[in-house]
This record gives sequence, C-alpha cells and structure tokens, in this order.
Amino acid sequence: MRAAILGGTGSIGMATAARLAEQGAEVTVMSRSAPHTLPAGVEWMWADVTDPIGVRTALERAKTDRLVHLASLLQFACERDPREAARVNVDGTVNVLEACRHAGIERVVFGSSIAVYGERSDLMRESDELPAEASVYGITKQLAESCGERYRMRHGVHFIALRYSGVFGPGAPASAGMAQVRQRIFRCARGEDVAIEGASGEERVHLTYVSDAAEATCTALLASMPPPRLAYNVAGPEGNYVSLRELHAMLCELAPGSGRAIWSSQVARSAGPVDTSCMAEDLGWRPGVTLRDGLCEWLASRPQGELVSVR
Repeated sequence: MRAAILGGTGSIGMATAARLAEQGAEVTVMSRSAPHTLPAGVEWMWADVTDPIGVRTALERAKTDRLVHLASLLQFACERDPREAARVNVDGTVNVLEACRHAGIERVVFGSSIAVYGERSDLMRESDELPAEASVYGITKQLAESCGERYRMRHGVHFIALRYSGVFGPGAPASAGMAQVRQRIFRCARGEDVAIEGASGEERVHLTYVSDAAEATCTALLASMPPPRLAYNVAGPEGNYVSLRELHAMLCELAPGSGRAIWSSQVARSAGPVDTSCMAEDLGWRPGVTLRDGLCEWLASRPQGELVSVR
C-alpha cells in the first residue's frame, strides 16, 4: 500500500509515517519545507495545500492509495489571521479533497480537533451537536469536516475526521497554538524558568501522547472496512485529563531541578474530558500511554545536554 501524509513533518505526521513504514507501507511525507530527518523508508515531497494544482500533481506523482491530511494553521495563528485560517484550513482541505477525487484515492484521514466542540468542561462525545460559538480554529475544522462529509456523499471519497485532543511529544508545532504552549512548558526540563504566554496554568485538557495519536491514525487509515462514522475522538487514557499546572508539576517530579513556569494570562480557556469509546467500538483502538509514561518517554528521547537530571 502507498500512503501519503500532507502536513506530515509535525509530531503526529512523523510518528504516523514511521509506524506505517514499519508495517510495510510505502510512505511519502508532503510539506512546504523539507524535514531535517525522515524515518527509515519514508520519502519527502514538496506540497502546499493552498496550491490546488501543486497538491494534485504531488498526489499523482506519489501514486498514493490512502492519504492523511494534517496540514493546518493552529489556534492562536487562526485568531490572529482568520482570513489565512480559512485559506489554509478550509480552502486547503477542499483542494485536497478535489485532488483525491481526481486521483481516485480511496480513503482520507483528516486531522481535526476537539476544538470543534467549543469551550466546555463536560464530557465530549461525537454525537454532541457542534456549537456555532467555537474559536476560529474550531470553526475552520467544523467546516473542513462538513466539506469532507459532502465529498464522501457526492463523490465517494471516503473521509474520516480524527478529533485529536492535546497531543504532546517530540516535534515542534508548525504554528502558534496550545501545542506550542505545552512545548514551552517542556522547556522547563532544561532547568530554566520559562514565560508561558497565553495561558494561566488553570487550563484543563485531555492530553494524548503522540504515539497514541499515531496509532489511532494508522488504525483509521488501514482499517479493512470503512469505519461507519464520519468523525472519531482521539485522546489519551482518562487520567490524562489535567491542568497545565499539573502537567508542569509532573514534569518537575520526573526531572528534579526543572525551572518555573511563569504564567502570563489571567483567563483560563479549558476543554472538557474526551470520550473515545466510539474508536474502541468501531475500530478496536484504545489509548495506552499515561501522562507519566508519555513524559518519561519524551524526556528519554531528548539529548541529555538539554535536560536536568531525570528521575
């Protein structure tokens, strides 16, 4: 099987590419900038989702059977520039879907987000009605999902949206958002005090280690039968629902001597816990990496010169 990952140089994309290659797939990662390194057996190709002809050409050259679409502008960047958010997240997704329709690609797994549920603190399920008052980022993901559903119904493009929650692990986020906030918290493991812009520390989120996100993505992409639902939640085990302060506290426990997190915001915008039972029921996927285990793995992957002592 040939698989392509658009916007594949972020943490989810690279972890998914490595996992697919390990399972024998021919994998091409596509992005605007070449990555510094690639997993064994993975190729890179230039593509920009805002360029419809370029996307179509890249997919035709790769001769891909199935596609993971992860190219996206993230939360803070969307709020700063809604026009660009629509151009990348909505128009870009239509470009991808059109290219898939013409190339006869049999399945598209789309990287959506729990931001589609808006700001709320209760348990989030796929059956919930999506609110109109979501963030700009959340609204663009809602619209992209709706476009995917339309192409699924009218053109037979088998589209599946994965609503990722709080993914963390190796790899830098492509644009500004809460993933970038978490990356700044992890810098405290170097022993330095870090100013955390845009967060109060009280924000709660259901965290997901990147290997769980990659496994869920591969499961959706490789399922022998098309999954029955349009969208699925992807999140870590129940105990991974924590505040950013609790995340920092656990980091300090695992890496004694870590620096302080200096919170700059007075407003906490939280997300509720996430129900992943539909993925378990339809596809047999269940999260397996606890917050502690994920942090331990992430810390172990960092060069020792970048860390204080790790317990």
